[in-house]
Amino acid sequence: MKKTLTFFLILCFITSSFAQKSFEGEVLYSVNAISNTPKLSSEQLNALLGNVMHYYMKGADYKSTFNGKMGQCQIYIDKDKKLYAKVLPKDSLFWADVTVNHDTIYKVELKKNDTTILGYNCDKLTFFCNDGVHIYYFNRKFRVDSKLYINHKEGNWYAYLEKSKAIALKEILQRRSMTFIITATSIEQKELDKKIFELPLDIPIAKNPTKF
Repeated sequence: MKKTLTFFLILCFITSSFAQKSFEGEVLYSVNAISNTPKLSSEQLNALLGNVMHYYMKGADYKSTFNGKMGQCQIYIDKDKKLYAKVLPKDSLFWADVTVNHDTIYKVELKKNDTTILGYNCDKLTFFCNDGVHIYYFNRKFRVDSKLYINHKEGNWYAYLEKSKAIALKEILQRRSMTFIITATSIEQKELDKKIFELPLDIPIAKNPTKF
């Protein structure tokens, strides 16, 4: 149970990290996790999380799916102001209120035209936080209306979108115990079916009992 709840929090931090008025479509990311603790090797961490993430965004909702042993999916539904996660081995959804950010940003740095990802020149945005260092690379071709996510404070999600106003093409999340490197391998703007963001009806839904 402890591993399941811990993994839920990991998913929240990862994905609490992502033209038309606002981007609608799918992004495919490669995921590389590096362990900084002897209790869990990088190989074990990557096996649990997986090395591929499918990310879908439509309006103020998003969904992530993972190919790891524990992570299956994560869905943010704006009307609920909740982030839902389904992780194994528990056959249930855990939800968390994201209207309050439990992290603190102490310093922000922005560097223009820092690198190129998928052929797009990307700016680099760095948050120095109580939780660690969060680095984002983005191009405003893939614009996101930050006001749609004004209630999504957790994971510095609104803070990031307010500064970048774009989907991240790469994220580096450096924490004391682990580092995550998430890089876009493809991005496609397209209309998505609303059913993608529907919660499964055949499993129980419960509040995440672990605080962020």
